[in-house]
Amino acid sequence: MSEKHIAILIIGLILISTALCYSLIPSAGLKYLWKRKSRKRAREGQAGRRLYLTFDDGPSKAYTGQLLCLLKQYQIKATFFVVAEFARENPDLVEWMAEEGHLVGIHSVQHKNALFRGREFIRTDLKESVETLEDMGCKVDYYRPPWGHLNLWTLLFIRYWNLRLILWDVMANDWSALETAESIKEKILNRVFPGAVLCLHDGRGKAGAPERTIEALRESIPILLEQGYSFERMDAYEY
Repeated sequence: MSEKHIAILIIGLILISTALCYSLIPSAGLKYLWKRKSRKRAREGQAGRRLYLTFDDGPSKAYTGQLLCLLKQYQIKATFFVVAEFARENPDLVEWMAEEGHLVGIHSVQHKNALFRGREFIRTDLKESVETLEDMGCKVDYYRPPWGHLNLWTLLFIRYWNLRLILWDVMANDWSALETAESIKEKILNRVFPGAVLCLHDGRGKAGAPERTIEALRESIPILLEQGYSFERMDAYEY
């Protein structure tokens, strides 16, 4: 192997190592630790029969109102991680969430992947998200990064703004055009466990995805209540 090829190989290895340490390992590692801790708490009986419904990517004119009505029907409090751009377009829905007693957190400004973004993007994204919601009267304490992707700057700036990083235990792939209301319902019912954080979506998704999510919840919520589960906001979560 020539010196040129060796140099290229070394540079490649350095770039790969940097990417792993900067973003890929923190993102994957924190997801693993979150789920491991949740399962441990469930096995040891520390979580009770509580579930935490969380919704990403809204608010949406087409769907969020329907979801809020459904939650009100069952007197369920949930946590909404809103995209700041959509919140500015739908301030009435954010106000409705707060009035109904739901917790409102942030989910970026435009739902852009932060995996390999730099310091200024992360700082600006979090700052603008926090300020947008605070201007609407919401105290912001909780943050979920799009796709659960973050980097070292994310970890630094969420500490600066005293934000809690929220991931999830159960995903029903409800954003996918391949899923039906029935398949989403089955995933929810088959994957939940005591203390689980469910990540669903009231905005974006393929081919009207949130409508299928709402239909799935119409059927799965009564079943989960009959099984003895209750629903809490993320500020009741025991870390």
